[in-house]
Amino acid sequence: MKNKHPSYYLISSAIDGNEPAIEKILLFYDPYISKCCLRPLYDEYGNVYITVDMELKGRIREAILKMICDFEIPLHEIE
Repeated sequence: MKNKHPSYYLISSAIDGNEPAIEKILLFYDPYISKCCLRPLYDEYGNVYITVDMELKGRIREAILKMICDFEIPLHEIE
């Protein structure tokens, strides 16, 4: 991983509604979201497979989109 966190410019662009910036933030956090959504899946023989719960992943992505839309960066006046 090149960057440890998204840049301020990317975050502020996403907050302003810039769709490519929003997609970059979602792509940045995609591996973490996928890891959080791992669930065991059992086949007819009882074998266990670990897979990504896509419904849960969609809910998390939706929640992140809502948070981005509702997020405000406070601007401090320069004295």
